[in-house]
Amino acid sequence: MPIQSFPYSSIYNDIEKVQHYWNQFKPEERDALLYQEKWKVLIPFLEQVSAQSCVQVLILNVPGNRFVYAVDKRNVSGHDSSLLLAENGADFYMSNIHPHYLTAGLIIQQKAFEYLLANKPDLNKMVSNLDSLYKNGNGEYMHFLQQTVCIEADSNGYPILMLSYIHDITYLKKEKTANLIITAPNDVQWWNFDFDKNTLDPVPPLSKQEKVILNYLAAGKSSKEIAKQLFISSNTIDTHRRHLLQKTNCTDTTGMITYARLVGLL
Repeated sequence: MPIQSFPYSSIYNDIEKVQHYWNQFKPEERDALLYQEKWKVLIPFLEQVSAQSCVQVLILNVPGNRFVYAVDKRNVSGHDSSLLLAENGADFYMSNIHPHYLTAGLIIQQKAFEYLLANKPDLNKMVSNLDSLYKNGNGEYMHFLQQTVCIEADSNGYPILMLSYIHDITYLKKEKTANLIITAPNDVQWWNFDFDKNTLDPVPPLSKQEKVILNYLAAGKSSKEIAKQLFISSNTIDTHRRHLLQKTNCTDTTGMITYARLVGLL
């Protein structure tokens, strides 16, 4: 059985807490090695997040392309954290991406990084949500969601440390899908990967009507109840529901709502 994350666990709930803890111990001199030591004050908090929210937590030193912290209290990935913290830990991580998803993963990561660098003033306010297939410690592939935010940048605005949460969303997603959703203040950018063309295609943002319907669905309303509230037919609601499922690549409405909460669409 896949490990299920709690429906409301999300990095969005923790960004301000992380920044608060971090800023208390932030050294004046911008040195990656110093930051590598100072982030350790976050360990008790991140261990609590890992245990309570059923996520693997990673911190990547971007200049060195090396994980400097990893905790997985609920065994989401099933791998010993020491494998990620080794000198070749980033390579070990990438080696477990499903071969059919490797191109998608690389293209998605490149798109996310390009977008972050193009919006450096809001770097620590943007969350990139990408999903793909990953081989866990049992040798089985799980569909994972990686949520990443920059927690420290250098004087030029380039990332030094990136904080990631890894969720198992196997039970939410359709097979052979990969997405990237970046949420920023007052903005959402969204792409789905086309495996036939090997292209990352933009997805239109949710319309005002779709947002309203998604919120009603999240509140447990049926199509008939929503139709009555919005003075439209239940068939129209069902059409919107199908479009929402297609955009998110989720298996059903319940999964779609959980996914929407995780990635900040709700």
